[in-house]
Amino acid sequence: MKIRLLKITKIIIFFLILIIALLVRKRKYAEIPIPGQSVDEYSYAWVGLSLIESGMPIGISGIDGYKNRLPRYINVDRFFQTVSSGDPLIINYPWMDHPPLLGLITGGFAFLNGTRVFEDATSYVIRKPIIVISTLSVALLMIFCWINFGFLSSVIGGLIYSTTPLVVLSSRMIQAENGIIPCFLACMICISLYMRSKKDVWLILAGFSAGVASLFKLTGFTCHLFVLLALLNNSKRNGKLFLKDFIFFLAISLPISFLFVIYGSVYGINNFIQIFFSNYNRFYGIGPNSIIELIRNQRLTQHKYLPEISIISGWLVFFGYVFNKEKNRYVNLVILGNFSYLIIYIFFGSQPYGWYSFPFWPLLSILLSVFISDGLSKNKNIIAVFFSLILIFGTNISRLIGIFDFQPYANIWRFSISVLFFILVSKLNNKKYINFASKLLLVLILMAIIYTNISYLNMINIDYWWQNIS
Repeated sequence: MKIRLLKITKIIIFFLILIIALLVRKRKYAEIPIPGQSVDEYSYAWVGLSLIESGMPIGISGIDGYKNRLPRYINVDRFFQTVSSGDPLIINYPWMDHPPLLGLITGGFAFLNGTRVFEDATSYVIRKPIIVISTLSVALLMIFCWINFGFLSSVIGGLIYSTTPLVVLSSRMIQAENGIIPCFLACMICISLYMRSKKDVWLILAGFSAGVASLFKLTGFTCHLFVLLALLNNSKRNGKLFLKDFIFFLAISLPISFLFVIYGSVYGINNFIQIFFSNYNRFYGIGPNSIIELIRNQRLTQHKYLPEISIISGWLVFFGYVFNKEKNRYVNLVILGNFSYLIIYIFFGSQPYGWYSFPFWPLLSILLSVFISDGLSKNKNIIAVFFSLILIFGTNISRLIGIFDFQPYANIWRFSISVLFFILVSKLNNKKYINFASKLLLVLILMAIIYTNISYLNMINIDYWWQNIS
């Protein structure tokens, strides 16, 4: 009876976190980020809408290779009164910059809601499916943590990923990376279960997830690279050759990925190839300092930054685990996932556009959650966990009240930090009451971080966006 009650309680907590994730993403989703700061959001929806209505994909492209280029003023979401410089949008067809799956989802949803012309495809309508998809990503992240690291890690990872402001704002945007993320997480779940059970069904599902990821965008091939590295690494552990498993995986994933080529050939294979290579040969927007920029400056769009200490902490934990020879095999799986996407990120030259970095964030949140949960449950790196949480909480406080308004509380802050640090150091004596008090304090700091994350998100309106987010 107790075990059943515990399971029910865990399931209730799981869904409560998903409700929080959905609510914070849904609030002001049509206003923030400002519609039109990335015209890709409209382009994806227009491609899907035009495909459904006429069979011809029509969208916006910034690359050469298109024969059909039409300048048009489409004043969706008052685009030309807010973010546009006044120049017309350049409409291209048949649009084949990327696979059409995200366009079919967002444009199809708009069509089902009565939208028939591009100007009616407003952010209020077309962003709704992406809110559901990004909430699904939270669920998959929690499932991965629960399966491989335990329920505590699942709760911590879910709370961090569902409320971190940068992650929440990014998860409202219609970018293909937000479609790749749940596929990537599903693929990781399947591979971790395959490593446990050796049942082919998990390899089949991993292949399906990887194939679907590539139909959102070609960077979705990170799933294929991840599976290659994961199977190769696993074969070293048990002496089994990975080649048979990988070929079986490709037999499932590649036919799905090949649907993009079939789709493109419908509109002329020569045209498809020309656009493909024009896309491939576009300006390589990455520099030698790209990794430093990726870690230090988190972009939301091309020009908007919202640095997050939790993301930076995730990177530090990532590098710490890389050089830790005694890491959990499933931690190693997350590291391989991060390396897989890092290779794709560098290969495609993605630095100037914030959305290219979105798939790093769930993986870093997983690693950070494992780091924190190990500190709480196993007393591992307890001092480092404490300082990581304090840095995140301190950053949130500075966002909410500002550095000058904080001055009356500065001495209280110094005193509290000193007391907390003393309690944590005393924890090394393994006295029960000190052990309980230190864990309780860390949990309270974590809860304070979640609360201040949500409070900060509630502050962000249109005025705050223009005045405070650089």
